[in-house]
Amino acid sequence: MSGDEEVDVVTEVRAEEARLDPTGDQDSRRGGAAAESGVTAPSPAAYRAGLVLELLAKRSEPLPLTALATELELAKSSVLNLLVSLEASGMVRRTPAGWVLGFKVLELSRAALTSTEVVAEFHRATSASRELRRETVVLAVLDGTDVVYVARHDGQQPVRYVNEIGTRNPAAVTALGRAMLAGLPDEELDRRLGDTAQLPMRTQRSLRTVDQLRADLREVRRRGYSIDDEQGVPGIRCFSVPVGSPGSPTAVSVSFVADRQTLELETAVVAGLTRLAARLRRAEPS
Repeated sequence: MSGDEEVDVVTEVRAEEARLDPTGDQDSRRGGAAAESGVTAPSPAAYRAGLVLELLAKRSEPLPLTALATELELAKSSVLNLLVSLEASGMVRRTPAGWVLGFKVLELSRAALTSTEVVAEFHRATSASRELRRETVVLAVLDGTDVVYVARHDGQQPVRYVNEIGTRNPAAVTALGRAMLAGLPDEELDRRLGDTAQLPMRTQRSLRTVDQLRADLREVRRRGYSIDDEQGVPGIRCFSVPVGSPGSPTAVSVSFVADRQTLELETAVVAGLTRLAARLRRAEPS
């Protein structure tokens, strides 16, 4: 962002603040009808700040102010206000090419992952499991229609496929995602799928339509675990079992190169994942 552009936008910010509140009374804008009725309403500024962080997290390159404002469909002045506040807390930082996430985000992410007993129990259980300790095991949660990877046990396989912690994938192309989607009540599943007409195509074996996905989910419910038969990554198979806890949808999985697939391996891995899921359910806070 150029210095001239930033100065111009700061001027816009001040003008907008004066327009919104010519008396300078900040309190009149904070409570509103929600405060009078005793209902706690979400803060628009906090919500928009979350959108800024989410957008930056999805991009590998810095984003200029203009690009951020365009994608968020907000005024540049409003976005700059948010960025300056986030910068003060270390959540974002500015570079010559634009804005990026700040290092504080890494600190908070690490704290979030290590503060839950479920993650600690995941690492203890996978290391002790006869069926799982040599395998690549992943713990994930469902966010909308995406899988977010929360923890990973790397095992001892010479060739393996790993997903970085904190990254996400469409649920439809992963065994983890389909295990969690299958565990949702029908109404919640309908809400999450919404008006989805086309599914992401990662390989020639990927499910192509929502009807195919729903059929697969019915089979997952019947079987008790999901199978990714090279539908997400060529040459990689995966089995996943839902944790079935009352909180956020959670699942565990084992992935491996397809050449290793045998009935004996499938039976052992699914048994290990089922026991792991039961341990994690007990570790979930009530």
